[in-house]
Parts: sequence; structure tokens; C-alpha cells
Amino acid sequence: MPAKFSRKHSVSCEEPILTDRHSVVFAALIAATSVSTIVPQINAFTSAAAAASELFSVIDKRSELDPLDGSGKMPGDRCDRSIEITNLAFAYPSRPGAPVLRDFNISLPAGKTTALVGASGSGKSTVVGLLERWYAPSSGSIMLDGIDISDYNTQWLRSRIRLVQQV
Repeated sequence: MPAKFSRKHSVSCEEPILTDRHSVVFAALIAATSVSTIVPQINAFTSAAAAASELFSVIDKRSELDPLDGSGKMPGDRCDRSIEITNLAFAYPSRPGAPVLRDFNISLPAGKTTALVGASGSGKSTVVGLLERWYAPSSGSIMLDGIDISDYNTQWLRSRIRLVQQV
């Protein structure tokens, strides 16, 4: 049977199918969907911005121990190279409330190979880090040939101290 169309239901080319009202409704619907997708992520964006701010403040912080500073003593081969550590106390700057070393004392004679042996976390690498001036001690002294290591040139000092780690 052939289809019958009445004039009431016919579509005219002159009448727009979508009006401006339809466009506004669809645009609002798409915008609402986009916003509802982003809103749950705002907490993550806020956390990331706070973490980035903290990271940049650490990066921008000026180091107390400038390894490129050319000043300081460089005795060459004239020094005896005996090391005396007395009453050394240290806590990492990131955790000042958790001391790593307290009243640490050791004498390292010149010309001798010295091994620091201990359990994991007992401060062996920290002592070497302090000897190489990666950090400054909280209190106490580290003397190289009777002179505080802070008086030596950092590059010169680091070129003469070696660490061999074993697992």
C-alpha cells in the first residue's frame, strides 16, 4: 500500500529544523557535560598546584654550601690528611626533628684505609656526606689536619674523599 502524506506533516525547506533556541539548548547541554567532567578533578589540580609551589620553593632555595665557590684553602699535597670528628650532631634539613647523628666521635688517621660498618640507617653515608660538605653539621666539628673542613675549598675537599659502597 502506498504511503500517504498529508500537508500538515510535510517538511518544508523554508522552515528551519533547528531554531536558535535549539542551538542554545544544545550548547548549554554540552557545556554542562564538560563542566561536570572537570569538576571532580579540581581537587587534583589544587593538590598539584600546591605540590609544584613547594617543589619550586625547594629548587629556588639558596644552598648554604656553594660547591662552585672558589674560596677556601687548597693545601695540595702538603696536608697530613688526618680527620678528627668530635661531638658531631646532625639532622637532615627535610627532617630537623629526627636526628641522624648525636655526639658522634671518630678519629681517622692519615694514610689508613678506614671502613665505617653498621646497620642500614646508622649514619655511615651521612658521615661521608658531612665529610664531603654536602651538608653542614648541626653541632660539633670535623677537622682535617686540625683545620675545620668549612675552611677548605669544597671542590678540592670532594676530590680527595672517596666512598666505596657495598650492598
